[in-house]
Amino acid sequence: MVVVSMSNNFDELIKGIKSKKSKEETQDYLMKNLTPNQNKKLKEVLSDKEAVKKLLSTPMAQELLKKFTEDKND
Repeated sequence: MVVVSMSNNFDELIKGIKSKKSKEETQDYLMKNLTPNQNKKLKEVLSDKEAVKKLLSTPMAQELLKKFTEDKND
């Protein structure tokens, strides 16, 4: 799964994503911090509505969403 292998330092990746102010900045950040294979897998999943639903229903995705919605000052 893409989420599992995104980064050796997952919290740093989350902080980097949360610091971006636009979709374009976030995409650029991910492109620079994920491997080409990870980027490809992420794009494949995000382009499939059913795959996104399935992914977002997992406990790991729920934890990730929780991290994204925490106060940016954490």
